Amino acid sequence: MQHGLRLAPPLLCDSSREEATVPRPTVPSGSRADGRRGRPVAPLVPAHERWGLAVGTMVVLLLAAAFPAYAHGFPADAPLAEREPAPKAEGVACQEAAPEGEEMAPPRRHVWRALGEVTAANAAIWSVNRFIRKRDWAEVSPETWGRNLTGGFEWDADKFTANQLDHPYHGGIYYNIGRDNGLSYWEAAPLTFLGSLQWEVFGENNPPSANDVINTSIGGLAVGEVLYRLSSMILDNGSTGWERTGREVAAGLLNPGRGFSRVVRGEAWRVGPTPREWTPSHFAGFGRAGYLQEGDAAGGQAGPGRLVVGLGMRHGDPFVDDFRKPFDSFSVDASLILRKGHFLGQADAQGLLAVTSLVQRPRWQVLLGAYQFYDFVDIGTYQVGAQSFSGSLLYRHVLTGTMDVRAALDLRGVALAAISTNPSETNERGYDYGPGVGVTLRAALGSWPWEYFGVELETSWIHTLDGVVKDHLIHEGRLHADIPVFRGLGLGGSLQLFRRDSLISNEKRDPQQTPRFQVFVSWH
Repeated sequence: MQHGLRLAPPLLCDSSREEATVPRPTVPSGSRADGRRGRPVAPLVPAHERWGLAVGTMVVLLLAAAFPAYAHGFPADAPLAEREPAPKAEGVACQEAAPEGEEMAPPRRHVWRALGEVTAANAAIWSVNRFIRKRDWAEVSPETWGRNLTGGFEWDADKFTANQLDHPYHGGIYYNIGRDNGLSYWEAAPLTFLGSLQWEVFGENNPPSANDVINTSIGGLAVGEVLYRLSSMILDNGSTGWERTGREVAAGLLNPGRGFSRVVRGEAWRVGPTPREWTPSHFAGFGRAGYLQEGDAAGGQAGPGRLVVGLGMRHGDPFVDDFRKPFDSFSVDASLILRKGHFLGQADAQGLLAVTSLVQRPRWQVLLGAYQFYDFVDIGTYQVGAQSFSGSLLYRHVLTGTMDVRAALDLRGVALAAISTNPSETNERGYDYGPGVGVTLRAALGSWPWEYFGVELETSWIHTLDGVVKDHLIHEGRLHADIPVFRGLGLGGSLQLFRRDSLISNEKRDPQQTPRFQVFVSWH
């Protein structure tokens, strides 16, 4: 891929903010002015409500794959001559184009209003559970608040999906209230932590949970920013009537925190400009459906075959786009499996936090970046969920036309991971908690965003802080192929192997292996 297309975004004017302009940042020396290389470095719902959030998460995944993307009309390497002129923003608030080469000043930050909205959201959720649903855990009082403030943190025993799926989603609600009030990724992080801490202390009569705060806060950043970007692609501040209503409702279902904030501030019906950054330079969604054969880790036998549906998206390309803010480039992949008691088999998101160019040649590049990862694996008896960050080396070599080879080496620091194990007297959850370190190698041959052949290898060591007295080694390997057949249709398959070695002092390893094989039809 030799050329990158930046689709012309909507004009940026905003009558609700100061309309001062600032010059576009100067392109760094050694980079090309067309933006094709060289990037400046970027300096709960409680566990008891897991089913409601599970349904919400399903809606999120389906909407994310279904709605039309602004930038999907052109591939990443479309010639610059194919760019369409920038559409004018509709509405009375923006009548003239912004001067070429200039951008609007960043939005005002409303920190106290954001904190008030987070508090109101927590109060509303608590009120529903206390007075309508009559939940015992919602019976709080000044006495329970005092005990929670002075009693310290514990590790709760909620189910895996509640802690590793529901809590990050809930954290995304806090996060998006902050983002919609003008806070950046880094500025919204403390607000997400405060929202989680507020709920743990004042929203339940259970002792505050350390794993809940970590999963809600850190997981909420990754899940929340993905939802913020996707809902931005749906919203159009210049639309009116039924179109405006449909967009606001769809974005609110996808991103409840942002939808709540827009209603509170009146933005849901105020006509104005659509910010330039809401339109990504590159975006692609894809899906697959097929047959999955899964091994039985406990019995060593082949399990029943199942229907599997996969959804994925790619937002931004770090090799051809100008990188300015965290998650300007991110990817999401999810697998939905039809089986009793489970619907989400695997989900992962990775967002680029910062990047700089190390080597730039006509046909190949090497970048140094930092990523945030959210991982969720739930395949029967094998469960792993983790919040982690990495330092990464990214490599791209252009072969011919749009065909290229890409590779990445990630050195991860795992803030907190949950790993399934056998329940014991000290751990009724059925999984352990702890931090760790890991390394991941990824390589693929394809044409962005389509990977024709790929391989992923990952190894992590997790030190148990709460659970059975053992540490864990986690290994995951995956080979996959997705061959174009006709236009956007492809045929492919993948082979995965999950292995967990539980380490106990003076004892042999207790390995558990779960192989998976699938064939599928894909559409891009």
